[in-house]
Amino acid sequence: MTGQIPVFVCGEPARGDDAAAFAAVGLLPPAVRARASIVPVGGLDVLLLLDLPPGEPCVVVDAVAGLPPGEIWVRPLAALVDRAQALTGAGRAPEPRSSHELPLDQVLALAAALRDAPPAGTFVGIGGSCWEAGAPLSAPVVVALPAFAAAIAAAVDAAGEPYFG
Repeated sequence: MTGQIPVFVCGEPARGDDAAAFAAVGLLPPAVRARASIVPVGGLDVLLLLDLPPGEPCVVVDAVAGLPPGEIWVRPLAALVDRAQALTGAGRAPEPRSSHELPLDQVLALAAALRDAPPAGTFVGIGGSCWEAGAPLSAPVVVALPAFAAAIAAAVDAAGEPYFG
């Protein structure tokens, strides 16, 4: 891997916890930001995934409904293609919350079908509870932002490591 790692930042900065991805990316250390290409996308578009060269990893960052607020959720993108693989102990998978035209798992499944393989990379999410326009981040999300940023940094670092599997 020679280029920067695309980091697709999903969410709406003016909608409470939906702004968490933007806030966390703002906390990334300069060394991580230098290795990342930060791409604010709002909702993830399948065309962004189709533009990635085969095997080139990316990181998708978003707020998640269905998790306790502030809980960090990290999964390979391939696991989200088949949501059954991403089930939690509660029996249903948390859902990225941003206003995607299609739910994130369907965007990834469409990209996988069109590419003949799931996109390489990692999803990093944080549980949220407040999605109202004009609302601030909830207190549990604010407290968890450093851990969220650390999880994003770890995903960027892992995406930049050579894969020999």
